[in-house]
Amino acid sequence: MKYLKDFILNKHPGQTAFGLHRISGIALALYLLLHIMLHSTALIFGNEAYNNLAKRMDNPLAHLLELFIIVIASFHLLNGLRLILIDILLLTRFQEKLFFVVKFATAFIGIYGLSIYFERLF
Repeated sequence: MKYLKDFILNKHPGQTAFGLHRISGIALALYLLLHIMLHSTALIFGNEAYNNLAKRMDNPLAHLLELFIIVIASFHLLNGLRLILIDILLLTRFQEKLFFVVKFATAFIGIYGLSIYFERLF
């Protein structure tokens, strides 16, 4: 609970970026685990079980979750690049502006993905 209290009290953009980077990393690790388990069904239970599971995953909710994974992965990637720029080029003074760029680019990728999602849906 101490970390949550520190996160709430410290409203600096770097603290927010740090927390979201950690959360997105954990979400991507969980997704990778589930992704490996899904695709290993073909090896363990055979092609028919895999095809059955793939048919069940072909629904709007699963596609929306795929969109969330794309947004989370793009945020994690762009925030990691922001951290590299801050560390290597010593751009600590521009941390807030760089975080705004990360948020804007992630929102753009999410909106673009959402437009593709709706195009497939209708």
